Amino acid sequence: CPPPPPPPGSSAASPAARSPRRPSRAGTPRRRPALPLPCPRGAAAPLCAKKGGSKDGPGGELGARTRASVARLVRILSPGGDDEDAEAPATPLSRLVALFQPPPAVKAAVQRETAEEAGGAGWVDARMAAFLDALGEILLKLKVSFPALRLSLLSFTAGTVLAVLAIFYPIYSEIHGDADSSSFTSASGRRNSLVEPMTLFENILSDLDARYVDSVDTRKLFETGVAAMLRSLDPYTEFENRQDAKSMGEMVSGKYAGVGLVIAERPINTGKLDLKEETLRSLGAEAEELSAQGVNGGRIEMDVEAARSYLEEDEAKTKPGAKKIAAAPPKKPETEIRVVSAFEGYAFDAGMRPGDKILAVDGVSVKDTKSDDVRDLLRGKPGTTARISVMRDGVEGTNEIPVPRRIIKIPDVKLTTFLGEEQDGVGYIQLSAFTESSGAEMRRSILTLQRIAEKADPTATGLKGLVLDLRGNPGGLLTSAVDVTSLLVPNGSDIVSARGRGFPGILYRSRTEPLLDASTRLVVLVNGGTASAAEIVSGAVQDLDVGVIMGSDRTYGKGLVQNVEELPFDTALKFTVAKDYAPSGQCIQSTNYKEGAGPDAKFVATKVDEKDKTEFFTRGGRLVRDGGGVEADVKVASPKASALEVTLMRSDMFNRFASEWSKKNVMGQNFAVNDGMYQEFRRFVEDRQRGGQIKLESLYLGPLEVLKKELKTSGYLASRNELESLQGKLVKEMERDFDGYKKDIKEDISTAILSRYLPESMLLDRSLATDVQATAAYKLIRDPGRFDKVLVRTATDGKGKAGARGRAATTASAGKNSRDQAAARAGRPIGLNVGEGDGLPRLNVNF
Repeated sequence: CPPPPPPPGSSAASPAARSPRRPSRAGTPRRRPALPLPCPRGAAAPLCAKKGGSKDGPGGELGARTRASVARLVRILSPGGDDEDAEAPATPLSRLVALFQPPPAVKAAVQRETAEEAGGAGWVDARMAAFLDALGEILLKLKVSFPALRLSLLSFTAGTVLAVLAIFYPIYSEIHGDADSSSFTSASGRRNSLVEPMTLFENILSDLDARYVDSVDTRKLFETGVAAMLRSLDPYTEFENRQDAKSMGEMVSGKYAGVGLVIAERPINTGKLDLKEETLRSLGAEAEELSAQGVNGGRIEMDVEAARSYLEEDEAKTKPGAKKIAAAPPKKPETEIRVVSAFEGYAFDAGMRPGDKILAVDGVSVKDTKSDDVRDLLRGKPGTTARISVMRDGVEGTNEIPVPRRIIKIPDVKLTTFLGEEQDGVGYIQLSAFTESSGAEMRRSILTLQRIAEKADPTATGLKGLVLDLRGNPGGLLTSAVDVTSLLVPNGSDIVSARGRGFPGILYRSRTEPLLDASTRLVVLVNGGTASAAEIVSGAVQDLDVGVIMGSDRTYGKGLVQNVEELPFDTALKFTVAKDYAPSGQCIQSTNYKEGAGPDAKFVATKVDEKDKTEFFTRGGRLVRDGGGVEADVKVASPKASALEVTLMRSDMFNRFASEWSKKNVMGQNFAVNDGMYQEFRRFVEDRQRGGQIKLESLYLGPLEVLKKELKTSGYLASRNELESLQGKLVKEMERDFDGYKKDIKEDISTAILSRYLPESMLLDRSLATDVQATAAYKLIRDPGRFDKVLVRTATDGKGKAGARGRAATTASAGKNSRDQAAARAGRPIGLNVGEGDGLPRLNVNF
C-alpha cells in the first residue's frame, strides 16, 4: 500500500529512528524481526497504516499492542500459562510464544503510543488488541473453570483437520491422481476401475434421453442394462425395483396388507384353440425343461418373436405377381380374473372361493385389467373393507362379498396332523417355506403334537416319530433354517457354515435343547423341488444322523447365499455372497456359475462332474458326497404324472369341468368321483378335442409343427404326410391313458371340485391318504429295526449315537474327513451360537 500522508501537526519519524539499537553479541539476544502484516488489496491507506513503520513502509508490521495481545492469548492456551506475567515452559509451544513476545523496547513504546494514537492505524491496532484481550479473558476464565479445555480445543482442531483431509484427499486423488501410481492402494485402484464404466453409462443414458430419434424411458433403459449385466453372473443376482423390492420384503416377512386372495389372469375359452400360440407354448415349455436339465449349460431360451416369425413364414409367402400383405399381429386373447386360492382365516372365511370370477372391486370394473392392477385394488389400509363383486359357477347372478383388509400372515406350516391313529404317536408337519416366523411355527406344531400324543397314550413320553415334509419347499431365510434345525438336533451341534470372497466365514451352531426326544424317529421328505434353506435342514439332519432323508433321489442343489442390499429410491440389490456347507463339510451347490461375456452375455452353468465330487462322512460314519444337493437315504419313487394328465392340467380342463359340474350338482357328504362322473369328464374332454378347443397332443405340438415345416421346405412331402398320420396315432394313444391312469385323474377331478368348498388344510390332510412317500415314511418309523439299520445304529443303541460300526467308520475316515472339512471351511469361520429366541443379531441373508 502507498504510504499515507502524515497527520497534520505530527512529525514523521524515520524507520531508523524508531528501530531499537542492535545489541552486542554478548548482551541481550537479538530480538526476532516483527512479522509482516500484508495490506489487503484495495484497502484504504489509513486502515493499513500504523504509527511509525518499517523498512517495508508504514503498515508493514503487526501493531505492538496487537502483538502483545496475541502473545498473551497464546500463553493462556499454553500448558501452565495463565496470564502475561507467567513464565512459559520450555516446550515447542513456548517457542511459538517467544515468536510473538514483544521486546522490552516495544513494551515501553506501547505505553507512549496509547496517548498519541487517537485515530488512523493506531485506532485499528487498539481495537484489535482490545478484542484479543477480551477473548483472552474469556478463555482464561474458561480455562480456570475447565482445566482440560485447552487439550479439548487442540484435540478438536486436530480432529477437524484430519477429517477434512480424509474426506477431500481421496476426491482430489481421483481427479488429479495417476491410477498407475504406486502410491495408490489396491482399493483406490478398484475405485478407479469403476470411474470409467460409471461415467460412460451415465453419458449414454443422458445422450439417449436428450437426442434419440424418439422419446425413451430412461428408467426402463436403466433396468434393462442392469438386468443384462447381472444376468451374466448367475440366475439369483437381481436388481429389485420398487415393486420387486416390496414383493421381496413381503416374501421374506410373510406379511402384507390385503384380503388374503391369490388371483390369476386366465384366457376365456370362447372358440377354437389358437394353434400357433399353443405351438409357441409347447416350444417354450420344452426350452424350460431342457434348461432345467442343464442342456447347453442351462442356457436354453426361446425368442418368442423369432419363433412366431418362423412359423408365419409360409403365410407371408404369396404367389408370383400377387400383392404381398403383411401378416396381422397376433390377436390378444380375452382374459378374466379368477380366484386361485382363498386363505383360511381371511378371504375364505369371508365367503370367497377358488374359481370365483372377479367382476369389480369397490365398484371399479376389472374387465381388461391386468392381475397386478387388480391386486393393487384389493390391497389397502388395514381396517377398511373391500367389496368384491364375483360371479360363481352354479350360483345365478352377481354376488358382492365384503372382505375386510387386514395384515395377512401367510403361514409356513401348512398342515400339522397325525399319520395313522393318534395312539401311534407319528406326527406329520408340512413346512412350505422359511420366513421370519418359521421357527416359532415349527415349535408350536411340535409341542401341539406331543401334547396330543401324550393325551392319547398316557404311557408315551412325547412323539414316537415325526415326518417333516419339505417337498417343494423353495427355501427362504438362512437364520430361519437354523432356527428350525435347532429344534431337531442336539445342543451344541454344527448346523451350517457359509463363506465367500467378501463374506466372513460363519459357522452356525445350535445352543438350545431340541424339542424332540432322542428316541423320536425323524424322517424328512424331500424331492427335486427341495432347495436352499430346506437343504440346510436336510443336510444337517443327515450329517448329524438324527433322522432319515427319504425321497425319489436328490434335492435341487442350491447352496448359495444371497444378500439383500438396500439401495436409494426404495430399490434393492440381491446378489450372491457365499456358499453354504453342511456339518460334514459337503457343499450343497450342484451347479457352478461362470461369468459370461459378449453382447449377449449370460452366465455359464455347468454341473459338478462326478470326478470332482468329494466324499465325506456323517457323525455315524455313513458316506455322503457333495456337489449335488442332499441325496436321499431311502429312495421311494414318487408317482409321475402322465402326458395326458399334464396336458389336462395345462389346458385347465379340471377346473373347467368343476365349474360345469357345480352348475348342475350340489355338494353332499362323503363326496367321491364315481365311474359315472369319470366318464362324464372323459366325454367333456373329447368334445372339446373334436371342437378344437384343446389338443391332447399339445405337449408335443411344438416339435411336431417345426418338423412339419422343415419337411415341407425340404420337399419331403411323403414324410410330412406320415408325420401327420403319426400325430393322429399319438392322440389315440393318449386317449387310452384315460384307462391306464384312471386313479390319478379321478383324484385330480376330486381336488378341483372340493377346492371350491373346503379350506386348504382339509385338502392337504385328505391327500395324505394317497401319498405314497408319506405312507412309506410312516411304515419306516413303525419299524425301529429297519430305521436304526439305515442310520448304522446297533440294536442296543436307539438314541442316535453311533454304534460300533459307525465308530469304526468314523475312525478310519478321520484323517480324510478332517482335511476335507478344513478345505471346505478355509478362512477359519467364526463360531456363532444361534438358536430360537437367543436374541443374537441375524444376518440379512436369504436364499
